Amino acid sequence: MSSMDLPTCINAKLDRYFEQLDGEQASGVHKMVINEVEPIVIKFVLDLVNNNQSEASRVLGINRGTLKKKIELYKL
Repeated sequence: MSSMDLPTCINAKLDRYFEQLDGEQASGVHKMVINEVEPIVIKFVLDLVNNNQSEASRVLGINRGTLKKKIELYKL
């Protein structure tokens, strides 16, 4: 397994995504990427702070209410 930094990983995944379109038109790429990455980041931080939502919202830089909504959205 090779270790790549986050931008390199994302670029590689996006390259594959666009290659696999096979002539189809791309749409909703931003939402697709956010929906893939955001739950991973939130779960990582929640684990880091032992599920303390106040601390997780501080670390993430988002409002606690927003964090609660995202936890529900992603079923974390």
